[in-house]
Amino acid sequence: MAAPMVVGLFAIPYLIDGMGKDRFGLLAIIWMGVGYFSLFDMGLGRSLTRLVAERLGRNQCDDLASVIWTAFCLILCLGLAGMVVVLAVTEPLIVNLLNVPAHLQAEGIASFRLLAASIPIVIATSAVVGILEAYQCFSRIAAVRVPLGVMTFLGPVISLQFSPSLVGATSLLIATRAVAFVFYYVSAVRVSPHLKHPMGMTAKHVRPLLTFGGWLTVSTVIGPVMIYFDRFLIGSLLTLTAVAYYTTPYEVLSRVQVLPQSLFGVLFPAFAAAYVANTFKLARLFERATYILVLIMLPLMAVLFLFAPELLQLWLGNEFSQASAPVARWLALGWLYVTIARTHSIVLQAVGRPELLAKAHMIELLPYLAALWWLTGEYGIIGTAVAWVVRAMMDAVTLPVLTRYAVPELSKGVGRTLCLLPVLACGFGALVWVESVAAKGLLAAALVGACAGLLIRPLRQLWLTRVPAQSV
Repeated sequence: MAAPMVVGLFAIPYLIDGMGKDRFGLLAIIWMGVGYFSLFDMGLGRSLTRLVAERLGRNQCDDLASVIWTAFCLILCLGLAGMVVVLAVTEPLIVNLLNVPAHLQAEGIASFRLLAASIPIVIATSAVVGILEAYQCFSRIAAVRVPLGVMTFLGPVISLQFSPSLVGATSLLIATRAVAFVFYYVSAVRVSPHLKHPMGMTAKHVRPLLTFGGWLTVSTVIGPVMIYFDRFLIGSLLTLTAVAYYTTPYEVLSRVQVLPQSLFGVLFPAFAAAYVANTFKLARLFERATYILVLIMLPLMAVLFLFAPELLQLWLGNEFSQASAPVARWLALGWLYVTIARTHSIVLQAVGRPELLAKAHMIELLPYLAALWWLTGEYGIIGTAVAWVVRAMMDAVTLPVLTRYAVPELSKGVGRTLCLLPVLACGFGALVWVESVAAKGLLAAALVGACAGLLIRPLRQLWLTRVPAQSV
């Protein structure tokens, strides 16, 4: 998952120069759409992962085939419905909602229509990946995810050699995802032979899939709205150039999240299986995962926070640095809070309490959108970043409290998390006053060294527990 970030570091400046800032801003929205349109699976992909993981944890696999194919039938119907919806709203979105220049509107409409056609493939892919996650076949997932992620940036670069048009770039993105689906499916067939023999829906599995998936859909819809709506609002209230200034540091920082995101994919089926078998094991997994994630992400986000102006100037020049560095600093803190919050959201989903997560997001949505609208209008993209960080902080407080309510056995780990949150805010606030590059370097070295020292013991324990398993 780190490979796309490396490619993006080189591809983004090239794309901005070759496409222009307005067209690149629209490409950034297209990238977002590729990920956001997976919401049309109504949470069924994650629901399928949980049901399969629970059956594997109990060693009760008699009805796996019917569970899997019921989910696939439902997902196919939802994918087709999603395609129709997006096709219907594409033209009003490009012409009326987003501040797209007239000369780019035709490209934008054609590109979004192509995205609409890809929705069935996108959500079917999430279901197949969910099966591989339930079986904990993460090396198979990575074997496809690496080239898929690389092509997210490399596809537009290849397209740019022939034309700056977004239609070609979008076509390559969609073709790459279609090929990825084929490879994922072949890998899933090898671990779950039930996929070789298509079946229809089984009525008794529809309700469990939709009940869990329905609540998860609320979060799947609201969560990305709170994460991605900022770009739509900037494009509407400001300019597509402002979208580029905001999205560039956002994309880099989001790509840095490859470590927690990959770990979350591992943790979800592990948490689900542990919950039905041994809550003590669940508590141990949760505490260890939270501890390791914080110790890895804290120094990384702090270094990016400290050196944001210098890194952006070196990468994209002085103009981008002046416009984007304050945004990058706010977002660095926000992504640290997002990492902490998502650890708890994974627990809530794994133990079958997605409704708590959904209700929390419903309560947060309107206040966040109001703050986002006001701050963006008053303070530009810096205001957008501030609103985004405040929303991330709300999640980082609310979700641990809900986790402790849903699984009292996790109270100890949750308590430590809640104590950590104000410390992080104060610590990053103090870093703002450090201006000397030498002082920044000393602080960064000290923090990295301290966190690395604290990581040695838990990582050594993980390695030692792995050795007997390998020898057996």
